[in-house]
Amino acid sequence: MVSHSLRFAALAAVLLSSATPAADAFVARDSNATVRARVVELVNAARSRGRKCGRERFPAAPSLNVSRDLNDAAADHARDMARKKYFEHRGRDGSQPKDRVLRAGYESRLTGENIALGPESAEEVVAGWLDSPGHCANIMDARFQDIGVGVATGRGRGQIYWVQNFGLPMKAR
Repeated sequence: MVSHSLRFAALAAVLLSSATPAADAFVARDSNATVRARVVELVNAARSRGRKCGRERFPAAPSLNVSRDLNDAAADHARDMARKKYFEHRGRDGSQPKDRVLRAGYESRLTGENIALGPESAEEVVAGWLDSPGHCANIMDARFQDIGVGVATGRGRGQIYWVQNFGLPMKAR
């Protein structure tokens, strides 16, 4: 009887540990791919529930699909900001998000971008975006189908540049 209880307790512990949320993904500790994947996971979790962004209410929205082209556009812009020490949606070459997304090969009907500077983890950056009405609205916009994430680190402490691109492809799926 005792061994049965112990087996049940061990099985329960395994099941409970597999149901726990993923650990925080830190830029300084985890791979770029792990951090980017965690951002997507957190964004899709946020989209799975209705949410108020500022004064605007958004219903739950479908999960976003990762786009290699949007990842490339986001990573390129994050690296450019880190190398050239600026923080803006407009690139140093004068490009806007829609220009960079197209240059990366993504043909879109609609494009959105969130940027951040400083957060050290995926959890921190997504929480900050969700607390900002405009960034939150991009995350919750049900018209978007695809996402790309880029992260780059500058030379100074706290110089972690984040870019999140959203897209609605030109060709309907």
